[in-house]
Amino acid sequence: MAKSVIANRGMGSGFWTLWTATAFSNLGDGIIKFLLPVLAAKTTSSPALVAGVSFMATLPWLLFSLPIGAIVDRVDRKKLITLINLFRVSVVMTLFLAAAGGWLHIYVLYLLAVVLGVCETFSDTASGSLVPSVVPRDRLEQANARIFSVETITNRFVGGPLAGFFISISISMTVLSGSFTYLMTIIVLLFLRGDFKAARTSKSSIRKDIAEGVRFLWSNQILRTLAIMVAVMSGCWSAFFSLLVLHAVAPGPLQLNEFGYSMLLTALAAGSLAGAAMVGPIQKILGRRGLLGIDVVGTIVMLAVPALTSNVWLVGAAIFLGGFGGATWSVGVATIRQNLIPDELLGRVYAAYRLVGWGTLSLGAIVAGMIAEVASVPVVFLGGALINLALFIPMITVLTKENLDEARLEAKTI
Repeated sequence: MAKSVIANRGMGSGFWTLWTATAFSNLGDGIIKFLLPVLAAKTTSSPALVAGVSFMATLPWLLFSLPIGAIVDRVDRKKLITLINLFRVSVVMTLFLAAAGGWLHIYVLYLLAVVLGVCETFSDTASGSLVPSVVPRDRLEQANARIFSVETITNRFVGGPLAGFFISISISMTVLSGSFTYLMTIIVLLFLRGDFKAARTSKSSIRKDIAEGVRFLWSNQILRTLAIMVAVMSGCWSAFFSLLVLHAVAPGPLQLNEFGYSMLLTALAAGSLAGAAMVGPIQKILGRRGLLGIDVVGTIVMLAVPALTSNVWLVGAAIFLGGFGGATWSVGVATIRQNLIPDELLGRVYAAYRLVGWGTLSLGAIVAGMIAEVASVPVVFLGGALINLALFIPMITVLTKENLDEARLEAKTI
């Protein structure tokens, strides 16, 4: 196991150092993710080409997550995050030079989006694998909730608006602000003490390491069930948000303008923050299965309500509930993974799990568009809600308190 100092009481300085580094890193992600499509829109008027930037940024999760997970389990995770953020600084400075030199082309943005996407895949996988090394096992739920909250605040609430403010002043200032946040991440990580390289019992090839991670995920009934469930929900969430703009913005049924639509989307982020804040009390009252069940219910409500009413307040409340459930699921599942997966496998299994979830994102959007063409947007929403009703079957039969407790006890003996 990684050698690090874990506080006996409280969260400990190691956790707060990681928390601060996560805040700076995600602030940079939020700024750059907002900036790239804006720059793309300045280089081309093609909606498809502009949308391609976001696609390129997420493509590395599909193509490289498994080998990246294997690498994360082979090296010191803190040093890896430091190197990745140093590389991010150089990539963002390349973007600065391209913008200043006037040779910013849409395909240059594609290349930069892919490279930054690879960096994000490395950083997210490594940082998620670091949490159990800096907090006691009995505080993982609380730690994951706080990590999730700061990611949501900096990436969704602060990063985008801050980028918008800087863009109104200068594109160059926006790029430099993103570079500065990654540099601050490096500086903060200098204060994280310890050896964060997972202990390995044997040496093997990257290919065998990947196979071992996938095999562990699929052979564990709890993890396999969670992966399948998140694949279903991710596909439905992708379908929902790919079509929501058509449903919400005039002449859609909700009759909102673009600003109103942006406010509607803030309900999701607000719900996420509320959900992360309530993880502790919900866990005490409903247990870990309750944390997961709230997301299934929230997803069904979020999908069904817009199909049944054009009342914008009800739709906003449903999206808020969807965000609330998404947070309880993310925190609950992260804790389950960290409790069930040996330290030397955390990166690989996390990457395999994430691959399953992200793999249905593009599929959900494509299928939703095809169905909406021949039927309607509300039909897609209602269909997604009905599909998610089936998730109560594994909730009731597999994700029982007894099975979760038994799996956790078995993991302690590994």
